[in-house]
Amino acid sequence: MAEPVPPSLDAAAAEHEPHDDGWYDLPPESRLPRWVGVLVVFALLAGLVVGGAWWWYSRQVDPPGGPGATVSVEVPPGSSTSGIGSILEREGVVANATVFSFYAGRKGAGPFEAGVYDLRKNSDLDLVLRTLAEGPTAPTPVSVVKVTIPEGFTVTQILARIHEKVPRIGVEELQAALDRRQVPSSLLPADAPSYEGVLFPATYEVADDTTGVELLTMMAEEMETRVAALGLADAQAHIKSRWGLDLTAYDLLNVASLVQGEAAVPADGPKIGAVTYNRLQQGIPLAYDITSVYGAVLAGQDPGTLDYTADAPYNTRTRTGLPPTPIANPGEDALVGAFQPEDADYLYFVLTGEREITFTESYDDFLAAKALCRERGLGCG
Repeated sequence: MAEPVPPSLDAAAAEHEPHDDGWYDLPPESRLPRWVGVLVVFALLAGLVVGGAWWWYSRQVDPPGGPGATVSVEVPPGSSTSGIGSILEREGVVANATVFSFYAGRKGAGPFEAGVYDLRKNSDLDLVLRTLAEGPTAPTPVSVVKVTIPEGFTVTQILARIHEKVPRIGVEELQAALDRRQVPSSLLPADAPSYEGVLFPATYEVADDTTGVELLTMMAEEMETRVAALGLADAQAHIKSRWGLDLTAYDLLNVASLVQGEAAVPADGPKIGAVTYNRLQQGIPLAYDITSVYGAVLAGQDPGTLDYTADAPYNTRTRTGLPPTPIANPGEDALVGAFQPEDADYLYFVLTGEREITFTESYDDFLAAKALCRERGLGCG
């Protein structure tokens, strides 16, 4: 039987027994500095961030799942790699435009040709770059603006209409091209002060790269085409034989501009042509007030205050012969009226209905028709 230990000895022994609480006091020289632990934590966090970023980047380069549906993607001329990336992201071909640009730069890819490409949605970037490097399957579609020039427009009105429909082409640019005679026309005399009368009014298609000079040239060429189709030489020979008048192509365009301004309906054209040639043959002033109006506008004057008794270049009441230039750009019906005039002896015409003109050979019949015009309030003075 063991001897009991005196209490004083138990307490002393207890002070020297080891404590098993999981921690051990280490000598100060064996402890790690606190900053090392912090550094380890930061390293672990950085590893997680880098690993997560790489995982995300890899999914942008090669997204999960196979390529999706084929889409047509248009690459406009002059597009940068980053610009193409934005287009591809918008179309769902790539997941991230910035990653595409970075990856393409790493691969030394580009620049890429403008055009239409057939690409797959959700594609890996290597496939996209290969497809772009192969070139487009079709050229870039050209956007076209249709510009309609009404019949009877003056050059000033034409230039304003072009600028209205195609703002990038300025009126000053167009006028400068005409002033420098950059628009070729076989119908325009060398001493003509303007292109009035030689630009055919129609609807023209203006592409993104069409210049103002090119558009005006199309109009001048179209007038040449229409004149040739009507038979310029035959028209000149017929007018010479019937009325004894030697008229140039420019003269015929001048007459056509008068027809354009005076005719109420297309059928009036050949009759007004006849009146014009009969008066020219007989030396009678044409007395077309529209010529004075044109002259006033050209001079910056108010047509509403015109003095029709004044001796002015475009006043065909006081001067015989044709006005100095055409007064507008005639359309097809007006050209027909000038080139294929009716074989008639009309000398007068007056409006007797909303779209009705009465033609007469005698002055007395004209006065009767004019009285009817006044009675109907059609503006006959």
